[in-house]
Amino acid sequence: MADQDQQILDSNEFAEKEKIVGGKKRTSAVGIIMISLQKQMVLGRYFVQTNPASNVVYDHDTYVRMFAESIIYHGYPLSMVEHIKTIDLHRYLNPNVKDISRYTITKYLMGEHERYKKIISDRLHSISSHICLTCDGWTACTSRAYFALTAHFIDNDWKVNAFLLNFRRFPPPHDGESIFQFVKSLLNEWDIEKKVFSITLDNASANDKMVEKLRKDVHSSSPLPLDDKYFHIRCAAHILNLIVQKGLQMIDSSVKKLREVVRSIDSSDARLSAFDKAILDCGDRTSFRGKLVLDVTTRWNSTYNMIRRALDAKEAIDLLILRERKLEMIFDEEWETIGNICDFLEPFYDITELFSGTQYLTSNSYLACVINIEKLLYDSHKDPSNAVRRMAKPMWEKFDKYWSEHSLILSFRLLLDPRYKMACLNDLYSSLYVPVAVEGKVNEIHSAFVALYECYAKNSQAHMVVQHSVSDSGPSNLNRPFKAKKILKNFNPHSCSSRTAKSDVDSYLNLPFVVDHDGFDILEYWKAQSVSYPTLALMARDILAIPITSIASESAFSAGGQILNKLRSSLLPKNVEIWGQCEFGCLVLNQRRMMKKFLVLRERQPQMMLLMSS
Repeated sequence: MADQDQQILDSNEFAEKEKIVGGKKRTSAVGIIMISLQKQMVLGRYFVQTNPASNVVYDHDTYVRMFAESIIYHGYPLSMVEHIKTIDLHRYLNPNVKDISRYTITKYLMGEHERYKKIISDRLHSISSHICLTCDGWTACTSRAYFALTAHFIDNDWKVNAFLLNFRRFPPPHDGESIFQFVKSLLNEWDIEKKVFSITLDNASANDKMVEKLRKDVHSSSPLPLDDKYFHIRCAAHILNLIVQKGLQMIDSSVKKLREVVRSIDSSDARLSAFDKAILDCGDRTSFRGKLVLDVTTRWNSTYNMIRRALDAKEAIDLLILRERKLEMIFDEEWETIGNICDFLEPFYDITELFSGTQYLTSNSYLACVINIEKLLYDSHKDPSNAVRRMAKPMWEKFDKYWSEHSLILSFRLLLDPRYKMACLNDLYSSLYVPVAVEGKVNEIHSAFVALYECYAKNSQAHMVVQHSVSDSGPSNLNRPFKAKKILKNFNPHSCSSRTAKSDVDSYLNLPFVVDHDGFDILEYWKAQSVSYPTLALMARDILAIPITSIASESAFSAGGQILNKLRSSLLPKNVEIWGQCEFGCLVLNQRRMMKKFLVLRERQPQMMLLMSS
């Protein structure tokens, strides 16, 4: 160690000395804390010099890249690179670190944005399948409207891809014609109008007008299957939200009373302390821990969560009401009504969670979920609870408006799943309809599926095997989560007779059922079947890629809310899009890295992963 460095350390030697306080030796707390930054830098240099494992050569470009990635991924402000304590920390870790400015980081982000766009463009134009779109609008805290467009497809190596194409400022007006022109310009910018297969939107009236114009425009560029019959997909999560919100308008007075109790507890620090004490005083009578949550009127699932947590804390709430005279008493029959409403809403909550998934295929559960909702609403007219019957009636009317006719192309997903196929259709419809109606609905889906197959057969060379390409998108691992299996738990795969094999469709449908298991991957299955059934495999790539919700576009707005907030309201729209796309790309890449690590760990430690999953 250099003499100059030793002098610096010696000058701070008081930090390690002890002094006599009250007849006892005690280390000076001030001395411990008051270690100078200069001494830290000396120790840092000495550590690097004397530890070969940590003697890493500093590379400024790598430092800028890693700093920018941390800013993008965690949503830090650009000014973080100029924060004094951040600079001090990095210099302590490596004295060779060079200062960087916001301009440097911004310039790097622009370069990353161009690189990200090139990756997307190359991927979009290299695939042999179609592209499915989702889009949605968002108003920022600055009262400026933004528009998100995402692309979904299954690449040549049978991996699911989702890319944020644009996160762009969208000035008014926001009518159907304006949205159409805006979306058309974005598709032209990416040069993918000839590859578009479907678009998933919510039920805004402007979207209906826009999609009619876009349908004709896309169809004129490249004919869509069956004259664009399956082009428009309505967001299933949005429809489900409309259905449940309609029922919540008829919410029982007991839930309103519960809401006021929760609001009173949550709004007072004294009552919160009293509630915590009530939980402790209940002892073994309640296992509730944590806090109550107040619902938000625009999010029905928050009402379900409020009710569910309140039921878990029932004993503590009752005890607190006895002690706090200002809180209105909730009687036992009212708690029973609240419990009935919670039980009624639980399946809707589970299906919403299933529909909202972004890391697994969701639409192969579409038909099963919709039919189960239909059966639940149909049976509710016999429910012993008056509150449930009052809620179910307007919900049934809203269901009938949007889902009286099931989406055929999303129903095809069940036929393409080798665990279910036609037999599952029979089972699902048999739970609701008489045999004649069941046969009619099943035949309708089968006939439409065959018609789509024939359309694909005409437009493709069926004898060609789907080519596989190298992809960095990682393992698909997109089987349905456990909750989805509850919906099809009574399905018996041996309960349906075979059809006469007249085509590849019937030949595939007559294949033995695949045994259902947690590791089943429908994409790997169709990748293997692309040799035997090439046309069906092409169909599967397009149909399986269709998102049944616009959650992917809405998730961009969650990131946008962090990028463009009240503390950063002056960002230019161009920089908002750059940052948003870079953050989306960074998150996707990180998810793929984490998935690869998970699969490696699962292969190396199967018993450990089994314990973790259980």
